[in-house]
Amino acid sequence: MKVLVSDFDGVICNGLLEYFYSSKLVYQKIWQTREINWQLLQEKFNILRPVVETGWEMPLLLRVLIDDRKTVDNILNHWQTVREKAIKTIEKEGITIKNLTKTLDEVRQKQIEENLQNWLNLHSFYEGIIPHIKKLINEGIKIYIVTTKSEKFTRQLLEKQEIFLPSVAIIGKEAKCPKYETIRSIIDTEKVNPQEVCFIEDRLEALELVYQQSDLQGVKLFLASWGYNTDYVRNKAKNLSHIQLLSLDNWRNLR
Repeated sequence: MKVLVSDFDGVICNGLLEYFYSSKLVYQKIWQTREINWQLLQEKFNILRPVVETGWEMPLLLRVLIDDRKTVDNILNHWQTVREKAIKTIEKEGITIKNLTKTLDEVRQKQIEENLQNWLNLHSFYEGIIPHIKKLINEGIKIYIVTTKSEKFTRQLLEKQEIFLPSVAIIGKEAKCPKYETIRSIIDTEKVNPQEVCFIEDRLEALELVYQQSDLQGVKLFLASWGYNTDYVRNKAKNLSHIQLLSLDNWRNLR
């Protein structure tokens, strides 16, 4: 391995507390606050985190849990249908995906400006991953982070852990680019063969999209079993020869 490309949330960083807290702030800012059992919602939200692909879906998921009162299983198994219905509902209220995205960024930025330490403390890192990333960097492995999180927020979290990557090595949601396109660009930049690149994700769909690119089929693909995915997804990955199901222990031994 010469290049390691990794997702951030659900692979390196566990941000469940922050996701819920920031989504709660978005909900309170956009919709009326009433008596709500936030602790119970946190538990449901954590279970349903695997359905979320991009940040704006998190406050929308919270809205569904609070207002539609759908069961966890219903949302887990039919999220795309539930999401589209919820989008139409909020659009009737004059609220768009752009509004959700902007408000989420604003509440995060306010937290960072007013109490950075508290915001950082809402995130944790999976056991042993930060030391291993530092070791790989010292061994000359190029590290790229490809995430749907803001590049700025991702960098702040990594630098708190004393991981300082070049500006081009963190590709956040601002790039507005499919991850397979980003991997293609990284291969071109580093002038390596696809076989020399490892890509770690916790979303099976993202890995499958990379495999579907004929020029990227040599990239070694790993599904992070500790991330935001379900038993169904992990069992499905076990039966795929082109994707390796990775445990946290094996990740720390990856070379």
